[in-house]
Amino acid sequence: MTSGGTTKSAAPGAVTPDGGWGWIIVLASFMIHFIMDGITYSMGDIYLQPMMNRLGEGRGKVSTIYGILPAVTLGAGPIVTILVNTYGCRLVTIVGTTMAAGGFLISYFWANVWFYYLAIGVIGGLGFGLIYLPAIVSVGYYFEAKRSFAMGIAVCGSGLGTLAFPLVMPYVINKPLWFDYDGALLLEAGIIFICVIFGGLMVPLPQEPSETRRIEKKTARAEKKRLASQATTRTLSPIDEQRNQLLPKDRESDIALKSISPNERGSSAVVPGEQQFLMDDNERATSPYKDDLTEKIRPEDNTTDVPVVISRKDAVYRGSLHNIPLFNEDVDEYHNQVITTTADVEHEIKAKKSFVTQLTEQIDLNLLKDAAFALFAVSNFLTSLGFNVPYNFANDLAKDKNVPEGERHWIIMTIGIANCFGRVIIGLLGDRKWINRLTLYNTTLIIAGAATIAAPFCTSWVVTHMVYAAFFGFFSGGYVGLTSILVVDLVGVNKLSDAFGTLLLFQGVAVAIGTPICGTMRDIFTGYLWPYLIFGGSILISGVILFAIPFLQRRKESRQQPTKHELDMGVLSYSKQNLSIPDQQQQQQQL
Repeated sequence: MTSGGTTKSAAPGAVTPDGGWGWIIVLASFMIHFIMDGITYSMGDIYLQPMMNRLGEGRGKVSTIYGILPAVTLGAGPIVTILVNTYGCRLVTIVGTTMAAGGFLISYFWANVWFYYLAIGVIGGLGFGLIYLPAIVSVGYYFEAKRSFAMGIAVCGSGLGTLAFPLVMPYVINKPLWFDYDGALLLEAGIIFICVIFGGLMVPLPQEPSETRRIEKKTARAEKKRLASQATTRTLSPIDEQRNQLLPKDRESDIALKSISPNERGSSAVVPGEQQFLMDDNERATSPYKDDLTEKIRPEDNTTDVPVVISRKDAVYRGSLHNIPLFNEDVDEYHNQVITTTADVEHEIKAKKSFVTQLTEQIDLNLLKDAAFALFAVSNFLTSLGFNVPYNFANDLAKDKNVPEGERHWIIMTIGIANCFGRVIIGLLGDRKWINRLTLYNTTLIIAGAATIAAPFCTSWVVTHMVYAAFFGFFSGGYVGLTSILVVDLVGVNKLSDAFGTLLLFQGVAVAIGTPICGTMRDIFTGYLWPYLIFGGSILISGVILFAIPFLQRRKESRQQPTKHELDMGVLSYSKQNLSIPDQQQQQQQL
């Protein structure tokens, strides 16, 4: 099903480049992660002490800025999904970049903690949310066979950004005659605005939902113009008179449209629009509808640039699609299941859905009725409570331990570089058939939590801090990469988008409260022992409780076995202990 690096299927329009311009998309996504996550994860390291000194506020109030920023970024996920489906990755990224850069820009003009909540936290966070999701989705549209590899490269920008910004920005703030921290915020606003370039590189593919709407609107405008032109025609040619006598006007229009429809299910591959719509010269010469057809396929109309338009349910999946049994068995049928084409709805009257209705569909709380998924959501909440604590307070903890000032930034930089390796290595392990993905996921959380708990026991020697930072960065990076894979194991790839929207709500709320609570506890207890024990413990517990998932799944399956469709969509069966993925695939073939 692949030829020349391009995947095609029986689903009309199911074309994935798996290369070509897709690598430019990967570069754009990499740089967006580099800038956005680099700034987000280094905020506490760079700005906590300078802001406390300037604003005269405690750690609790100042660190709330660094909690609101990622919380809004995550919480905006379901809204951004709707916007991407409506307007496309390119436009949403450009608007988000402008918004985020604007938020950081206006923070330069007023040093007030409440204003920072709005400018950096809310406006900057919403802008980052509009940037982040398109950076993932665009890679998902361009890659299928090589998706895991492409995603791995793209998200490595996060770790490298966390390495670079703490290395560079302190020199920007501290050097004489250079910027103070508000000048550094101004500089970061300019850096964020560079993402406009990377957003512009996100050339939409035909199968993006935004392209569906663009083509439909353009076709509607062309048809309206044609009808208006016909209405103003005062004289009819002999051919027109003959045509009107033979066919009703509405029927004529239907036939003309039907004759150029690209959405025939019988097609087994997508062919270029100009080949699909070209008629034989003799046929055009004798056809009574040649004028209409010529107008509809005129090159400047551009409505035939795209043979058909589709959307994918698996666009945010970061693992290898070979984890999905149906993809291995029948790629064409897999595409029919996860891809929605205009052919699927061409005979239906589509009612326009309100924004609230679309948002409700993106956040499917009914999934929480599944005990295993509900436990997974609780685990994500506990993880997110403590996830940003080492990023935001590593420098301050090192100060409490009397680590030399010039060495404190090495800690967050260690987290960044270890995060890169963790995302790649653990991501590769997660795609191996002989690996139990749930156990691997739980292990990453337990070790990341244990590393956080160990942090307050470090000494004034910076290497002790770098050791815990390396463990935390490596395994927390693995956790991020495995999340979408575990979601598919629980609910199937066809429900991935809905489940992810629900998880983002849990994560956003947890991040919003975790960071400021940790900062406030530091002010109360005059030390980081209890904050790190509590929030590190929440990460550790989030991994331990997930060992109950096989039990919950087996109890569920004792009442109702998973259907063949659920198994095909990637839901793992726990009916037999230690059932391997190849055994599950063999079991599906017997159903």
